[in-house]
Formats: sequence, structure tokens, C-alpha cells
Amino acid sequence: MVRYRVLFGEEELWTYLPSGCEVLEAFPKRVEPLSDPENELKKVLENPIGSKRLSEIISRNMKVAILVDDYTRPTPAYKILPKILEELETKDIPDENIKIIIALGTHRPATDREIRKKVGDKIFLKYEVLNHDWRNRDALKYLGETKRGTPIWVNKEVVNSDLVIGIGSIFPHRVAGFSGGGKIVQPGVCGEETTGYTHWLSAQIPGERLLGTEVNPVSTEIQEVARRVGLEFIVNCIMDMRHKVYRIVAGDPIKAWRRGCHFSREVYEVKIPFKADIVIAECRPPSDMDMWQAARAIYASGVVVKQGGTIILLAKCPKGISKEHPEVSMIGYQKLSYVKQLVRNGIVKDLVAAAHMVHVGSVIREKAKCILISEGIKRKEAEKIGFKYQESLEQAINEALARHGKHSRIVILHEAQHILPKIC
Repeated sequence: MVRYRVLFGEEELWTYLPSGCEVLEAFPKRVEPLSDPENELKKVLENPIGSKRLSEIISRNMKVAILVDDYTRPTPAYKILPKILEELETKDIPDENIKIIIALGTHRPATDREIRKKVGDKIFLKYEVLNHDWRNRDALKYLGETKRGTPIWVNKEVVNSDLVIGIGSIFPHRVAGFSGGGKIVQPGVCGEETTGYTHWLSAQIPGERLLGTEVNPVSTEIQEVARRVGLEFIVNCIMDMRHKVYRIVAGDPIKAWRRGCHFSREVYEVKIPFKADIVIAECRPPSDMDMWQAARAIYASGVVVKQGGTIILLAKCPKGISKEHPEVSMIGYQKLSYVKQLVRNGIVKDLVAAAHMVHVGSVIREKAKCILISEGIKRKEAEKIGFKYQESLEQAINEALARHGKHSRIVILHEAQHILPKIC
């Protein structure tokens, strides 16, 4: 037997696998983070990609909306915001003309504590900081449709601004290919209908064709929405596996973002020489907050596992499945054909939830058995939504080995919520 270490949240677990198994551990690359990220931020703001400097874009009476990703992302906005605000101060823009909006997408509202941690105490006290309210139609404005027919409902505070700036991070992403860029607008500050359309579009496309691709139907749709809303400038970080800043890009929302996607691949793309019988996927904080977030680890696992294989998911999920999308708990993860029928019949009206059900269901219902180890989701809940359940990693591995044998091919995906596996 050979011993291996995995993480369950921040907790170390040690497990033993038969020496006859072919075991591969896949990690994001250990890259050297920036020694002086604040100096690098200064440089990229002075030399933005495909854009003028902020100080050359702004004027005295402009209203500015700065969109910041939320508590589920590790972006150090508290370090980025002061530098952006310094640029705005060169034109003496009044403080009351600047609004900072937490781009929640369809996540729950951030608490004051979470907002302070994200933007910093001084900025929290000095500027108006707002949570986006995606379900409040009165807080949104309609801007027509995209060429594909997506209705554009956007936060009024953003629409009423003269300049929109986005702050986020770039990771491989099941819906858009990569996070960052225009995602700070869609879904960040859009309404339920807009987000439903783009996510439902992604449900029609296999995850392997979206994850880790810049140019795809969903990213194109997101970029069109972002342009229509007026996103003009982004600052995006590329983080390493320890959530340290590896690279920073700034400037045009498409050109700078694409450069950032290249850097993200440098960290998270991992070549794997075979499809695995068994995938052990660890999902780390903050992405293990609930199953809605932890599902990212399933998407990467779905690329690696062979047809008929087994995935073992380690995700604490202290907030359960998804309080914001109760349909998931009621209906569970399902095949595309079944969810399409539910949508047609009006049983599921939340297309964001519908897409999520398909994203996960296409893996755990159609490709592999998925055994869940969790503290926040109990056995009955897990089995209702489509998982097998085990109390411990040892029990899960024993079950998987009983299915596939003591000479199984096994891949351990560390930081599975972000990793970009490529079968070669």
C-alpha cells in the first residue's frame, strides 16, 4: 500500500492505495508569485492592454461604477481598489460619484464583514458599496436583446454610470471557458433572466468543449452583454494555487482578458496521460462553501474520468446544496433531456438552476458514479440529488476499488475546483 495526502477543506487526510494501482497526482503548477504585486499593478495600470490609461479616459463629472467579484473568489480587491481610486483622483472625481458594486451574480448578498474583507475597511467607510440584487426587477434596467436573443437586464447603478470598471480573477470555468473579463457584468450585475439565458446556452454544450476555451458561444454572448452595458476597463488577477498573485492584466475587457487566460493556463493546465477509473477530487475553500460552488471540482473530474468510472468528491459544503437555488435540492442533478422537459413544462423556471442541474448531471448521471464526502450535506440529501455517499475517504476508496479492482488507474485532482485537465 502507498500513502497519499489530500485535503478536506483545510483538513489533511491520509489515505492508502494498493501498490498495483497506477496513481497520478495532478496539481496546479507551482509557479513563482509576484514578489511585489503592488508595483506590478502600478505598471499594468500605466501600460494597459488595448486601452488608454484610466486617467486618460475619465473626466471631472463622470459617474463611475467599479464592479468587484464576491466572497467566493480570492481576488485581493482591497489591494487593487486604492490604485484605481488614485487614478480617479487625478481628475478630482467626487467621492459620491463613485459606487463600488459587489458583482454577486446569483450568489447570496455579501455580509458587511465579507465586504470589508474584500474591499478594505477604509474604502468600505469612505465610499458607497452596494450588493447587486439579481432578483429585484425594480433595481434593474432593460437594454434590449443580444443578436442571439438574450434579454439584457442590468443593475441600474451600472447602467447610469459613465464609466464601468471590473475587478476579478481568471480561472478555468465550465460556463464561460474562463472567469474574469466580461463575467464581472454577466452574470455579475445582471438579472435572473439574462443570466438564465447564458447559462442555459452553456448546458447545451459539453463541458469539455467549454472548460478552458476563450472563444466559444457563451463567452461571445457574455462579451456582447458586457459591451452593451459599457464595461470599458478591467483589472484581472491570475492567482496561484496558494491564492498568491501570479500575474495581473489591465485594460480592454477582451484583449486584456485573453492575455490573462494565457497566464491562467500556465498555472492550471495539467496534462494527464490517461482516462481514470477513479478520480479523487479535493475542493478547497472558498469554493467548498456549498455544492453550487463545489460543483466546479466535478467539472474537471468529468474530463478525467472514463465512461463508467467513479469520482470521489471531498467538499465540506457548510452551507449545504444551494439556498439561492432550492430547485437543485428538490429535483437534483439530471440529464439534459429531462431538465429540458421540466423547463418546457414550466416546472423549472430558473434557467440558471436548470443549467447547473445539467452541468453536474451530465457527469454524475451519464458518465460516472460520484461518491460525496461532506459535512454540510448528509446522506439522504446527497442521495436525493444524485450522489452516492460515504462517511470517510477510506470507505469511499474501498467502494471504488471494489468496482474497478486493485489495478485501477487513479487520478488525484488537487485544487480540482480550478484545475484544467488536458488528456494527452
